[in-house]
Amino acid sequence: MDISLWYHPAEMVETGVTDENLVARLVKGDRTAGDEIVRRHYRLVAKSIHDVTNDLQVVDDLMQDIFIKVLRKADLYKPELGRFVSWLVTVSRNEALNHLRSRHRTAHISLEETKPDGGFAPGESPSKEVSKKEVTGKLLENIKALEDPARTILKMRIIEGKSFEQIARVTKRQIDSVKTIFYRSTEALRTRNR
Repeated sequence: MDISLWYHPAEMVETGVTDENLVARLVKGDRTAGDEIVRRHYRLVAKSIHDVTNDLQVVDDLMQDIFIKVLRKADLYKPELGRFVSWLVTVSRNEALNHLRSRHRTAHISLEETKPDGGFAPGESPSKEVSKKEVTGKLLENIKALEDPARTILKMRIIEGKSFEQIARVTKRQIDSVKTIFYRSTEALRTRNR
């Protein structure tokens, strides 16, 4: 199936109402505005999920959850920080990434890591702990070697656990800019360490 066929802005119903106006109406309680948002952007959300997961089953699983989240938290969208479509794609991609992370975490529990009675072993083997420390040390070295603003953003996000919004406030950058720098820098680190 050609995934590029999923989203065609020309297919949107031309109502003369912007997405931002629909969100404002939705926040005030107009449920028809939410219906219009879903109708306009369900293909874009599906494509965003598929771009991350490359799995049609996951697209089906996440579509409803993402729209419920977006419609319930529409008040978090800030028009002054960017277009609604950009925010919607960001939420969709983040939810897809979170899904992959959670699936990845549960997929790596091996029989060696469990006790015979089915519980988890109290600790990892010393070699795994040493390996983790080596990887963490190498990661810290690589982050320190980056130029600013990438170094600051990665340090705040990975080491300090700050949200993108907090980083944007501290660095006085747009949140989309912070995310772009973060994702490009992490990808650069991954390719450098292969």
